[in-house]
Amino acid sequence: MAGKKREKADVIWLGNGSRASVPETAARLLPELKRRVRIVAEDFTGQKDMSAVKADYAVVLGGDGSVLRAIHQLGENQIPILAVNVGSLAFLSGLMPDDLIPFLDGNDFRAFPIQENVLLECSLWRRLSDVDARTAKAGPVNERDEVCVARKFAVNEVALLGGPPFEIIHVELSVDGESATTYHGDGVLISTSIGSTAHNLSSGGPIIRQGLDVVVISPLNPHSLSYRPVVDSADRVYELRILNREIFVVTDGDSSLSMLPGDRVVVRRAPVSLRLVRLPERGYYHALREKLGWSGQMEYLNR
Repeated sequence: MAGKKREKADVIWLGNGSRASVPETAARLLPELKRRVRIVAEDFTGQKDMSAVKADYAVVLGGDGSVLRAIHQLGENQIPILAVNVGSLAFLSGLMPDDLIPFLDGNDFRAFPIQENVLLECSLWRRLSDVDARTAKAGPVNERDEVCVARKFAVNEVALLGGPPFEIIHVELSVDGESATTYHGDGVLISTSIGSTAHNLSSGGPIIRQGLDVVVISPLNPHSLSYRPVVDSADRVYELRILNREIFVVTDGDSSLSMLPGDRVVVRRAPVSLRLVRLPERGYYHALREKLGWSGQMEYLNR
């Protein structure tokens, strides 16, 4: 007797169409993919808003940058993401293109193992007296007479960075309302566990296993040797205030927000989580060895 026919899943099909190999790979996979799933929306520009599209999961072609764009396109609609690696550095996408169809054939989408990861919400607050009438209407006003002029999600990190003129910036940090310190240097990062292998790693911060509910606070080129990266809970609220000059608030490489002296940036856990389809055969340390080029070998001494 023939087996029960599997119900098709609804899928959002995304990728980086500007990458040379992605359109070709997408065209090659599409006929077989359509036999197995219903594609309810697709975009290979990285521009379309997918926050209102109802689907079971998203399939993303590309490297880590493509996955980051897809997460921002989904917004609060964080359905599980199956990332297919058509790139070089790919901590988030471990499935190779030729393995996609066999993977779908061998697994029921309802039974996909899902890894939940912290997303950060970054909000920029400005004193009402410092904004024009149009900006004041853009967001809610709090009890401090501040207006929220921007709110964004961050997958990897929130960074406060200086620009021209290049000089030391002074950033005050509070955690859950408790004053922590004032950083003097080139800036500050607040990174997720996923983002720990991005800007955080290159700035000397620690590698954190994906899925852990923590953040890393890393000072950038601090003016004192006593400043060190700190790992803390993702459930705390982190406030950063710039004291001396205009700087940039950068979320996952997007530097469209400027921060004025007296402004506050509030970083907290987002109301939704990043959900990645986990590949059981891909070990965490295997990924580190492969992506970071670790070449050390285990050696045993005969005594």
